[in-house]
Amino acid sequence: MQDNPGFLGPLQYQGHWLWLGLLLMLLVAAWYAWVFWPVRAKPPGKKSNTTADVAALRAACLRAIDAVVADVDAGRLPEREAHQQLSMLVRGFAASVTGHPATTMTLHDLSEQGLEPFTAGIAGIYPAEFGPTTDRTVGESAVAARGAVEAWS
Repeated sequence: MQDNPGFLGPLQYQGHWLWLGLLLMLLVAAWYAWVFWPVRAKPPGKKSNTTADVAALRAACLRAIDAVVADVDAGRLPEREAHQQLSMLVRGFAASVTGHPATTMTLHDLSEQGLEPFTAGIAGIYPAEFGPTTDRTVGESAVAARGAVEAWS
């Protein structure tokens, strides 16, 4: 066959195609490594707030609770919305003093994290916040919210 001038043997690839293919595979592997590399920030640990910080946060939260009650008494805020704001105030205070994402945690999550004073306070607000009807007044929910905030040391 090699004597046949009409027959051409297989052509060899040029060397740059090998290097181009290897480079392409390296780029794809690097892209996958970049996409799947864990880049999430580490969850925050427990914050160590000083007593002054907690006292200032507590005072601000208690003033906000009083403001919500005053808004309801003046007719500027519906009761359901007031219950929801009270819950968010307690959760916000809990998040500030503990470093846990209390604003997005369920009651079960709160109790698992050892946030019992907040769990009790928020549980007292839950029926009025989420129930179809409520026998609980905003004043009663405010007392539960104040109790949760004041119970944290």
